[in-house]
Amino acid sequence: MQHIVIRLLSVLFVFTGCSTLSIHKDYDTHYDFSKVKTFTVLHKNKAGENTLVNDRIITAINKTLIQKGFKQTNLKKADLVWLFHINVTNKTDIRTDYQMVGFYGYGYSGGMVATTSSYNYDEGKLILDAVNPKSKKIVYRVVLTDEIDYSKTPQESQEYILKAIQKALKDFPPKK
Repeated sequence: MQHIVIRLLSVLFVFTGCSTLSIHKDYDTHYDFSKVKTFTVLHKNKAGENTLVNDRIITAINKTLIQKGFKQTNLKKADLVWLFHINVTNKTDIRTDYQMVGFYGYGYSGGMVATTSSYNYDEGKLILDAVNPKSKKIVYRVVLTDEIDYSKTPQESQEYILKAIQKALKDFPPKK
């Protein structure tokens, strides 16, 4: 019995230690990313947007692309223009847990009890688009989705955003 409890606790530890961040990438397979040397990031703040978060995202995109060897420039000289969009949606996670109750001797007598719980949370979605300034078409898109943790300090938020964008752009530019 103690062995089963230890295994359950170790599985629980592994799953709670994992991030809920999911990343989806898409790109134009006909676009020649090898010609991309320069970039710029454009974002117009909308009414009600958190400009602190927007500034952290811009900083993270710039830092990540510069670390990859791209040069930040102005709109007229940029090979790619990076845009981003943020969406926050309130979600509810409903889970049902089934437990056996009763006597477990030589024979089984008892039943099963179902316990249902719900959990409300905010899901944040960040969409990064790389646009070809000549054709005005998206050539690379990455969508990051995660549960928002409002308990993070400003420094933790900044670090999380940087790591998430670095992870999202890890394979940029795509190889043919």
